[in-house]
Amino acid sequence: GGSRVEVPKVDQKRLDSLKCDESKPLCVIQVRSPASGARAEARLNGSRTVRDLRDWIVASGMVGAGQGFAIMGGFPPKPLADEGETLDKAGLNGAAVSIKLS
Repeated sequence: GGSRVEVPKVDQKRLDSLKCDESKPLCVIQVRSPASGARAEARLNGSRTVRDLRDWIVASGMVGAGQGFAIMGGFPPKPLADEGETLDKAGLNGAAVSIKLS
């Protein structure tokens, strides 16, 4: 089987590509690290998608590239399954999400 899980590391170039446009509506999401339980704040435009949030989580060094994980949101927490859904539509502005490694 092919995919290798890399050690989590910050990918600044990727983070920069996800940087929010301050002139557009902002979505602030608290993300809990699966390893330490520490929280980080993802600041993305609401028009970004769940997939962009997933990219942000990997680029911020919380999860190694190639590691399977689900983003758990809501109460009770359930996986955000629709990766194409916008963060606004998913109701994530001001929300806290956790990462469940698979």
